[in-house]
Amino acid sequence: MSSISSATVPEACHIDVDHVSVVLGTGTQQVTALSDVTFQIQSNEFVSLLGPSGCGKSTLLRLVGDLLQPTSGTVRIAGQEPERARLQRQFGIVFQTPALFDWRTVRHNVELPLELLGTRRKECRRISGELLEMVGLTRFADHYPWQLSGGMQQRVSIARALALDPPLLLMDEPFSALDEFTKEKLQLELLEIKRSTGKTFLFVTHSIPEAVFLSDRIIVLSAHPGQVHSIHSVNLPSERHSELRETEAFYHMITTIRNCFYEERDESHVSAVL
Repeated sequence: MSSISSATVPEACHIDVDHVSVVLGTGTQQVTALSDVTFQIQSNEFVSLLGPSGCGKSTLLRLVGDLLQPTSGTVRIAGQEPERARLQRQFGIVFQTPALFDWRTVRHNVELPLELLGTRRKECRRISGELLEMVGLTRFADHYPWQLSGGMQQRVSIARALALDPPLLLMDEPFSALDEFTKEKLQLELLEIKRSTGKTFLFVTHSIPEAVFLSDRIIVLSAHPGQVHSIHSVNLPSERHSELRETEAFYHMITTIRNCFYEERDESHVSAVL
């Protein structure tokens, strides 16, 4: 396994979602969660899925992560079905809740995926050491999750998702439960991970400022059922710093994205009247 800190761009890993729909339940309980969703993500892109609650953002991420199957349409990761991509360890997943094992130390939580593959102890220790250094938790390696703050626990989750060095990281609102100060710090750390590893990110959020700060592109989903309302390139400097949040360009991008939701609300109102 190559060093996790390598700046080399990984092998081609792109996501191709083609006319995907998801219908949940049956009969009178049937609900259309996603309707005819199509988009592509290229290697080394940071793309956010943004939309109101219940629009299917997390459902879409679960499709890519092989946790749910589409009712129609196809999902491909580097040309392969999600199941095969999962078996080939092409992606890691970070959820909103860290879901760490309280009886395992921070180091052993990070090493768990490696242990399951039968990786030698010395190699496990080397990789976990690199990852804990990357997320700033080296001195907490022998602590337990319950001894850490929520932000620190989420860093452990990110390190664990990176343990098998996947070219793609799927993140489902990982910072939504954190305070603003912790959230902004972790956003900067996440961008540094992207810069140093060259990985591809698919990031679910309901925060417009967060999506703008992190992303190369933003896919805006409409309200239920989820459809692609619009896709926006984020025309901000590739090097993102805290000061960027105070610039006119940053606020302009936020306004542009926010207006999408106003447009959708107005369109829905007109449709209801007609």
